[in-house]
Amino acid sequence: MVIYLVIILLIGLLSKKASNYDDYIFASRKLTLPAFIATFVTTWYGGILEIGRFTFHNGIITWIIFGLFYYFSALILLKYIAPKIHSNSMETIPDYFHKYFGYIPGVISSLIVILISSPAPYLMIFATIFMHVYDIPYLYSILIGLFFSVAYLLFGGFKSIIRTDKIQFILMYAGFIMILLNLYNNFGGLDFLISKLPIGHLSFKTSIPVGYLFSWSLISMITLIDPNIFQRVYAVKNKKTLDQGIIISIFFWMIFDFLSITTGLYAAAIIPPESLLASPYLALSNLVLPPFLNTIFIISLLSIVMSTIDSFTFTSSITIGREIKNNKSKIFNIQIGLVLTSILSIIICLSFKQVIDIWYLFGSIAAATILVPLIKILYNPNYKASYPTTTILLPLIVSTLWILCGSPMGVDCMYPGILASLVMNYLS
Repeated sequence: MVIYLVIILLIGLLSKKASNYDDYIFASRKLTLPAFIATFVTTWYGGILEIGRFTFHNGIITWIIFGLFYYFSALILLKYIAPKIHSNSMETIPDYFHKYFGYIPGVISSLIVILISSPAPYLMIFATIFMHVYDIPYLYSILIGLFFSVAYLLFGGFKSIIRTDKIQFILMYAGFIMILLNLYNNFGGLDFLISKLPIGHLSFKTSIPVGYLFSWSLISMITLIDPNIFQRVYAVKNKKTLDQGIIISIFFWMIFDFLSITTGLYAAAIIPPESLLASPYLALSNLVLPPFLNTIFIISLLSIVMSTIDSFTFTSSITIGREIKNNKSKIFNIQIGLVLTSILSIIICLSFKQVIDIWYLFGSIAAATILVPLIKILYNPNYKASYPTTTILLPLIVSTLWILCGSPMGVDCMYPGILASLVMNYLS
């Protein structure tokens, strides 16, 4: 594991230093098809331990929530949003709000983007994996994850992310293919799962409330406002590469969802729920894999997580850096953003206990606040909001108050937030 961490750090550090600002954050908009696919796929899977945990407790409904919903969102992105992003001259999501809504709405959108692009959830997962292997305190594990995932961003920028993502793309698939083949050879296939899984784990009928499921279908729409996806769509070299890249990436998502969810089902079939102390994936690999292969699988998990930590840290830093007004260079301001993002992510890590709570909370607020106006801007370049600040601020306030009131009647904060956003955007 230590060798792996050092190699990834060196690969990132040895990337060619960015020649200018555009090269630093967009690789000069020359992203090729293999590079686009590698970074698009790896960045999307940072929450791997949560996939295992959710599958262990709920079964294949996981594929609906964390798979199918996102495939549809990606297809919407491909058809309606990505071409607009790629052809426009706007580099980031807050740029749109600064131009069409004004300074204060632009700053509000930046704050929301910083929250949804925080690497905190993935640092929590990295710490969980690291603590599983080494007897290291939680905070120190977070700091180790930050150092080995972020240090090379200071000078290499987006190019260093691309270089490391290519290696991590191979490792993430190799690890899960390896453990799944081992499980199949030692325990059997579908017949074993049918006989050993808890009742309902292989059924799409679930006790999960319909409203909760529908909320996740809306949260999946964060694909349309994810700053990491925005960056990659903007950085790709041409529209043909963009179209091919998204379609092929969806195909790779489907393959990896099959690998990861099936592995989670094996964990539920093999490990008694009452004896599970760690992540199902970590417990399963300890149980069924010999030491060397167990290490390879853990490195695969680290690859998935670290490929997301660096990407989210970088996009959050870009957002912060572009809001800093001084006489320094834009690259320097982004480097300051790296430091501030790291500090903020540590605070978030220490403030939450469950990764899925961060996704659900920040994702709901972001979708309610900026999804509708961003789509409206993209499809109406001449749009000028009549009540720009209120149009952004009201959905944010409504969503936040709804959370503070304990989500009355069990209704998720996203619904009143999006309703407020639709009303304000209609009036504007």
